[in-house]
Amino acid sequence: MDKDFNYRDRILTIDNVPYRLLRVIDKTATNLHHIMWKCNRQKYNTEIPENKVRISEREHDALNRFFKDKQNPRDQLLKVFNLVKPVLSAGVRQELEIILNCDDDLFYRPELLKKKWKKNWTNTNTKT
Repeated sequence: MDKDFNYRDRILTIDNVPYRLLRVIDKTATNLHHIMWKCNRQKYNTEIPENKVRISEREHDALNRFFKDKQNPRDQLLKVFNLVKPVLSAGVRQELEIILNCDDDLFYRPELLKKKWKKNWTNTNTKT
């Protein structure tokens, strides 16, 4: 039997009312979660140990449902920031915007960035 990769999209209609089916997840089950998702492996070293955490399978499923296509920490923080922005002070909003707008070199750990994507600071900061 093939695994159904679209299990999140299964919809059952009863009396013309659509119901989304959710699979039952054992509360003790755990999964390996990539913080920077593997689809970003061209630009980032997604297989470094610091990028992997073991979390409950329920939490993993909930994170994937909440963030959907936001597959890196910056996009995820931006989604949460936009959600909570109305209750934050102006100073905190400004600081978070500065953090979210900084370059990858400052935002992520150096070992996460692949060499071809790192900025060559020595060539851009020196005059010839």
